[in-house]
Order: sequence, then C-alpha cells, then structure tokens
Amino acid sequence: MSTPKYVTIARELRRRCQQLAAGSRLPPERTLAHEFGVSVMTVRQALGQLVDDGWVNRTAGRGTFVTRPTVSMGPTLTSFTVDMRRRGLEPSSTVLRVERVVPDLETVAALGIRPGESTLLVERLRRADGEPICHEVSLFPERVAEQLLAGRLDQSVHEILVASGAEPRSSERSVRAVVAGGRECELLELPPGSPALEIIDLFSDVTGRPVQHARTRYRFDRYEVRSLIETNPRPAGAAI
Repeated sequence: MSTPKYVTIARELRRRCQQLAAGSRLPPERTLAHEFGVSVMTVRQALGQLVDDGWVNRTAGRGTFVTRPTVSMGPTLTSFTVDMRRRGLEPSSTVLRVERVVPDLETVAALGIRPGESTLLVERLRRADGEPICHEVSLFPERVAEQLLAGRLDQSVHEILVASGAEPRSSERSVRAVVAGGRECELLELPPGSPALEIIDLFSDVTGRPVQHARTRYRFDRYEVRSLIETNPRPAGAAI
C-alpha cells in the first residue's frame, strides 16, 4: 500500500522545520504545491498534520510559522528516552559530570543509605532531535554504581538498571515551578531568569528499594505534566 502524498510531504516539511528556528515562516501553500507537484489541498493536509504534531502554527492572513512540539509527561512511568522515541523524536544526552559524592541528609534518607556513604552523581543535558530539553542531576546508591559506570551514560540509564536487575518500577514524584539558574539557562538555551519545570523523582525497584534520586529541570516552553484524576464514585441512590 503506497504512502499518501500528504504524509510524504509532511515528513519532508517536518525535516525542514527541525533545521529552522522557531518563528521562521514557511513558504506559501501555492509555492509548496508547485514545489511538490501536488494540489493546494494536499499541501493543506500535510500542514494540518504538522499543526497536530506541534511543528507549525497557522495564522489566517499571515502564514505558517515553525514552532516546537510540547512534550507531555503522562501518569505512567517511562524514561526520557522512551518518551522521546514514542513522539518520533531522537533522544540524546551529553554527560556533564560523573563522580562519587556524599549526599545531603535529605537524599540519604530518600535513598535509604547510611550517613557518610557515597553515591554516584551523574549530571546530564538531555536533548530531543538535537535541541536541549532538560538538565538532569541524578544520585544512585553505591550498589548500582559499577554497573552504571560500565554502561553508556550518554544513553538510557534506566536500560542499564534493567540489565543489572534494578529496574525502576515506581516513582515518588514532586513537581514545581522554579527560576532556572544562570548555568541552566545557558545549557537549555533560555533567556536569563527564565522559569523551568522542576521534577524530582525517587525511583524504586520491584522490591521497593530506591535506585535513583533525580532532580530534572525542563524547559518551560517544551514540557508539560498531565495527570488522570478520577472523582470518587457516587453511591447508588445518592442525590445529585
């Protein structure tokens, strides 16, 4: 079964959008129709798909402008790598720092380790399709440190933990808005003093033992958190 023309055109235009700065204007519909040898209606279908995927914004009378899709974090436990791949984005990470440190008492209590016991600190800048999305600082207990150091920390640490028998199966999560520091703004390519979405996760394995304490700060313009909230069921016969 052949791929519809509008899907092929949408893929090509998405590739171009990835190479353009947000706010760039795409050529008019008729120009694109002439370039691809299709009708204006087919081009509109392709642009409609890009709008749905968050890659462009169309304004009547002004044109079509490049945007960046917002990444949503849902209620299920998935890694950054899995999240990006599910959205058709290519994840990558730059390792900024790896060292053994003695954490503060709050982290000691969270990880369930002894005071003075060292942890492995891994600091990374994480990207999607080459664009910075978040700055992550994670602390791991010593019992999983050697497996992590033997693995590819520029890829998914959760995949390393799974291979070592310490798969993260649950997370205690807190979310808040913060002002990103100067270095974080520089790493995330944000204006100085920009807000950021801070998410702190305490990941535990199937036995309930903590395996990772992560503090991640996301770009405010590229990330959102979504939750499914259900109301308490109304007892049968209750008044409305």
